[in-house]
Amino acid sequence: MSATAPTPRPDGPRRPLPPVEQVRPGLWSVPVPLPAIPRYVLVYVFETDAGPYLVDTGWDTDEAFDALTAGLAGIGTSVDDVRGVLVTHAHFDHYGLAGRIRERSGAWVSLHPLDAAALDHYERAPHERRVVVLQAAGAPDDVVEAAARDIVRAAVRMPRPDVLMEDGDKPHVPGWDLTAVWTPGHSPGHLCFWEDRERLLLTGDHVLPATVVVMGEVGDAGPDPLADYLDALDRLARYQPDEVLPAHEHRFHGLHHRLDALRGHHTDRLTAVRAALRELGPATAWDVAAAVTPRRPPARLRGFALHAALVDMLAYLAALEARGLVAGERRPGRGSRWRAVD
Repeated sequence: MSATAPTPRPDGPRRPLPPVEQVRPGLWSVPVPLPAIPRYVLVYVFETDAGPYLVDTGWDTDEAFDALTAGLAGIGTSVDDVRGVLVTHAHFDHYGLAGRIRERSGAWVSLHPLDAAALDHYERAPHERRVVVLQAAGAPDDVVEAAARDIVRAAVRMPRPDVLMEDGDKPHVPGWDLTAVWTPGHSPGHLCFWEDRERLLLTGDHVLPATVVVMGEVGDAGPDPLADYLDALDRLARYQPDEVLPAHEHRFHGLHHRLDALRGHHTDRLTAVRAALRELGPATAWDVAAAVTPRRPPARLRGFALHAALVDMLAYLAALEARGLVAGERRPGRGSRWRAVD
């Protein structure tokens, strides 16, 4: 789910991964472990006469590659046989193994053009991006300084795609009827995939059964990633899938019920942010986050959890500003101050 790094696992034994499952004849889900929470990403394997095609890949670790290799072997195929890799978005837990798979098999790798263009951004050290977000949110100086000291200088190299997959494109997966559906918000070029013959919707991170995903970073994911995300929820409402296949957690039924729940969550949070600004007066995103989520204020968070909370808050403030409901006063290097607008 993360463009930077997942949340570290708590200490203690790791729960076993769910099993490899047959979703439909010729379609499998293979859980691939991640180095932190969430515990795994679900790689979907489409069998064809030409060889398997994958949707997403997992993090680029030996453990993940071994699990994917074992999962493919369990259904009678191998990494060497893969013909194509359709990636929902360019975050490490979905795109990371694409390069290894391509080197072993010669498979093509696809990505939406906007996420392909964002690869340079994702290759920056995670802590470096966190410093930028902390500063934009008006975090205290000691928090920013601690994050700056923690910067990992080594850049991560991510492979470039062979195929740029646009909205409405139909990837060549013999025997299947897949269509790419552009659903920005979590990332600028996030894609879902509709399979018309089996009436299945592969939703990547855009719609998960239990979790509300983090928005993309304002600026890098566009001026209003939350509006993009909500618009994309409406675009998915045109589909009537028999089953929804997300990239994390588990498959589920009832797409439209989940879409309503996600819309309601974001509407409630926008209302709470504006109400907090009425109480606080001009305030930073850091201050608003503390008021809106008093049980999990940013001062108690660390690492990716802190990054995600502030990215989301900045997305809510940008959405309210676009609607004319709040106004921001930009203060270079110190974080904007926001106020409610009547």
